[in-house]
Amino acid sequence: MGSGRIGARVASSLATDGHEVSIIEINPAQITNLSRSQVDTGDIQLVIGYGTRAVVLFEAGIEEADAFLALSGDDAMNGLAAQKVKTVYRTRRVVCQVKNDGLRELYSSLGLTVTSPTNLVSEMILQTVPDISG
Repeated sequence: MGSGRIGARVASSLATDGHEVSIIEINPAQITNLSRSQVDTGDIQLVIGYGTRAVVLFEAGIEEADAFLALSGDDAMNGLAAQKVKTVYRTRRVVCQVKNDGLRELYSSLGLTVTSPTNLVSEMILQTVPDISG
């Protein structure tokens, strides 16, 4: 769910690796981030709508999904969709992107796998800095 820069890149990589990929996107303007050729060939199925709505999730194939990635720019929408998919549809792997520290802790306490782009990039940058302690 979410076809911003991160969602589009992840979807493209998964499709290239041979996975069946559906993107749920509420904002049609965001779909420009997706690979047009992958959408045109059906490697990426595009579903316009709210990723929290059952009809949209069904259209995206949630009943057969091995994973659900909530990667929109809306922390609350990501959390709601991820929790619904995990509990109602019992999808095995659910990842929820969250930027807000408080929500990240809440969603983690609900058993969701939570990732933060800010934390991931910060950690990567800090790993490249040599030990400057002395």
